[in-house]
Amino acid sequence: ETIAQRAVTVLRYGLGSDVFALRMPTERALLAKLADYGTANVQAESDGQPVNLSHFTTLENTPVDFLILGDSAKQGYGHDSFGLGLCMLHLFTGSAPYEEILESVVCPPTLKKKLRKIWQDEKSLGYQVIRSVILADVYTDEDGNVDGEPDEVLYDTLYRFLVLFGIPDQKFNATECSEIWKAITSTLETTGKRKKGGDAAQYLKDKQIYSISEGTNEYIQRARTNLESIDGGMDLLMSLVCFDPERRALPLDVLKSPFMQPLREDPEV
Repeated sequence: ETIAQRAVTVLRYGLGSDVFALRMPTERALLAKLADYGTANVQAESDGQPVNLSHFTTLENTPVDFLILGDSAKQGYGHDSFGLGLCMLHLFTGSAPYEEILESVVCPPTLKKKLRKIWQDEKSLGYQVIRSVILADVYTDEDGNVDGEPDEVLYDTLYRFLVLFGIPDQKFNATECSEIWKAITSTLETTGKRKKGGDAAQYLKDKQIYSISEGTNEYIQRARTNLESIDGGMDLLMSLVCFDPERRALPLDVLKSPFMQPLREDPEV
């Protein structure tokens, strides 16, 4: 082994009293920066303000709380955390973004019908922003003829998150968003008297293949194995993609997590 082969490049990042050191063989050292500021708002006063149409860009990456809360969804750091969680999942699959891996997974018909009534029906209150996203390419001409097709990506997006991460036991804002949760549980859950056919059967089948906790898909299995091989890896992912934005890990939580411990320098050394 030559001196050049033994050479190590160390990048150190300080945060408060903590120092994180990233060690790489110099001959193979690469630094990748991941950044997407397409619709970012770095002004602190935007925190807590209502989410609007401009926050729906890549629809497959829409934070799940937007889809559940609708017009009552608020801007905040939790949305950055959700995006970080999707990036983390992508990296640990070693393959492609989740929506490409789950390309064949589509929202089952009964759930879609119930969501359509909530999201698209003009009589339904509280989902005007989502309605505008879905019907962005639909318009009525001067003769009253309706043209264009609804963009139904958000239906598949919500369902894919449910397949990947499961229906949460704690359904946040269950009172305010009862219709959404009722649509989900009445069609996909099989507890009690609920039937095991139809949408529920499709959901069970899709989870068996693509659920991060048990899925047999090659890339999902790889992500699970890789995450579980690092202390705190799976816990961190699930915290980042938590359906409730108030319970998601924030940047400081990520840096303080066991997942980051291997990079944290011992101050005594």
